[in-house]
Amino acid sequence: MGQVAIAFWVGLSLLWVNGDRVVRDGDEEGHVGAAELYLQDLNAGDFWGYLSRAWGGSEMGEYPQAFAATLGGWWWLMDGGDPSRAQVRMISLLLLGLSAFVTGQIARRLVRADQAQVADTAAMITVLLLPLCNGLSRHFMPEGMLVLATSLAILAALHLVERPNRERALMAGTAIGLGLLTKQTFALVAAAPLVFLLWRPLTRRPRLMGFLAIGVALTIGPWLSQHMGGQVAYLGDSATGKGNAAWWQHLSYYPWSVAWLGLGPVLTAFSAVAAAILWRHKDRRALMLGTAWLVGGVILLTVLPKKYPRLMAPLLPGVAIWIGVAVCRVRQPLRWIAAAGGLAAVWLTLASFFPLPLQLAPPGVDPGCPQAWLRPPIDDDLGLGAVATTAKAMNARTIAVVDAPAIPCDVQTTHDWITHLGPHLRRAGHEAQISTTNPERADLVVDWTIGPGEEVAVPALGQRFWLKKRATVTP
Repeated sequence: MGQVAIAFWVGLSLLWVNGDRVVRDGDEEGHVGAAELYLQDLNAGDFWGYLSRAWGGSEMGEYPQAFAATLGGWWWLMDGGDPSRAQVRMISLLLLGLSAFVTGQIARRLVRADQAQVADTAAMITVLLLPLCNGLSRHFMPEGMLVLATSLAILAALHLVERPNRERALMAGTAIGLGLLTKQTFALVAAAPLVFLLWRPLTRRPRLMGFLAIGVALTIGPWLSQHMGGQVAYLGDSATGKGNAAWWQHLSYYPWSVAWLGLGPVLTAFSAVAAAILWRHKDRRALMLGTAWLVGGVILLTVLPKKYPRLMAPLLPGVAIWIGVAVCRVRQPLRWIAAAGGLAAVWLTLASFFPLPLQLAPPGVDPGCPQAWLRPPIDDDLGLGAVATTAKAMNARTIAVVDAPAIPCDVQTTHDWITHLGPHLRRAGHEAQISTTNPERADLVVDWTIGPGEEVAVPALGQRFWLKKRATVTP
């Protein structure tokens, strides 16, 4: 039943992706640019170069490489081309689907064998309906992959607890290393549940700690050995970016964001009820694991001065443990699952197609444009497709852009319009020199001030521009 839910969810999510053509913001575009280097390696048949970049490359500066390498590999399997295609964007949807499956495997290990299917299904459906995780799954962001990495590490830790041996310790260490290779914040979001699960078996059998460390070192070591200096600088930068918010705003940021942005009001309410059910039934293991996963991670993220809603995404499956096990303690679990799933699906649908007030963080905590990952689809590429089609058709080698506007916060968070033009042209299969000067000498002019020329409307910006071609240019 859970696998059917995943397939159904992926299909519905693709409908949203197919209706969205908005350009990527700066963070997302950076990850796509790094993935493009991996794509070039694979297109050239340089598989060793692909692997060496993944374990030691610096395409993302201070960021590890697992997500960019995964995205580049999937992009290559989908025959390259425009990364905005649904086939390419589908990778992030599949990552959340896998996260739901893994979380279900965790939940079923916390109940009796005859209750495993119910716990598995409830946990999987909960993960599929997490609002913030759904928003991130529609974009190219490593936090989506970090949700999967965190779930895998916790599942590997449970395997080690069930049967402590060297092989499972190596496996758990490898899973932890993959999490660290996805993003450094894995250390904050996974620390509490991993310590909760592994403290007793590792203290009772200290030699297993060595095998766990070997698995971690073999996975993250090659990358970390080349980027240790950058990591120190990155940690120093993160430790100073607190903005001008008051202390109580920092303390309340993630609890409020989890309830409103991460879970939404429906899953927040059902999570509280599920935790109360576990408390009443004295189901300490499930209650404590979910608490360590969610609350422990919130506490550790709160210590980090820089705060973004997307950082808390890997913590949210912790409530799926509460809900998955709690439904096994009620008389009519299927009705409970239907009620929670149905109402949560309604909230997710509303937030996906209507502009609900989802960004309520104090500006002193999260300065600049808020990043709205869960939003209605925007069927507007800001006219970039029209420019690329015209430039390619007329073989324009020089393009002048006149008075291109800044992009407002409600469309994306960073970069001006002109910054997106070069990558868009390249991915459309056309190279051209772009400038903001000498429009009289350019093969093609994109004029945002006045015609005549071919008029292109940009509804998302409430503006238009005119394409002006030099008569001497021929295809």
